[in-house]
Amino acid sequence: MLAELIGRGDGTFILRPKVPDQDLDTWVTLSQAARIIGNVGPRNLYPFLGQYLVYRRPLPRRVVVSLRSAMALKQATQDPEFWENPTLQQRVKDSVKATMDKLARAASETLADV
Repeated sequence: MLAELIGRGDGTFILRPKVPDQDLDTWVTLSQAARIIGNVGPRNLYPFLGQYLVYRRPLPRRVVVSLRSAMALKQATQDPEFWENPTLQQRVKDSVKATMDKLARAASETLADV
């Protein structure tokens, strides 16, 4: 989850830890996010992007999800009332929206500097 195994070709592996981004959040693939959340496939997460999960697209065909938001969604869905309670859902949505807005502002400032 926070590290990857790299095969050396002789049957041994190197465990390389993933270094967190500058804001101390790690970005994981949809498959990794699905494993973290549990009982969901990666394709089923697309409707949650931007609503319950913070995401970005480093490449046009690649989506990465914030590890922090995946963990927050997992914790929120541990409550059996989460999907029936709009107030609980709105808390997660507000947090995701604030983070997505912050990422968008940072990206636009970076583009303005160029």
